[in-house]
Amino acid sequence: MRRSDMAQALHEAHGGLTHPAARALVDMVILGLSEALVAEGHLVLSGFGTFRVVARKPRLGRDIARGKQVQVPSRKGVVFVPSRKLTRRQP
Repeated sequence: MRRSDMAQALHEAHGGLTHPAARALVDMVILGLSEALVAEGHLVLSGFGTFRVVARKPRLGRDIARGKQVQVPSRKGVVFVPSRKLTRRQP
């Protein structure tokens, strides 16, 4: 599901909300989630899962076009662990 799909679903679910307003609301929620991840290093959405910022070590990678090894620098990434409610099989 893309951001525009989320805005469309929100617009259809709430009749009084215009499509631009739904798009702005989705953007605000995503921005808030991103800012919380940056500030706290983790984000817990009950019943959905946990997002956590992790440090990736530098490593050797391959430049396929040139066939050479390149150094990939260290960076931060986000890991998602789904909640048990989300992964439980539905009957």
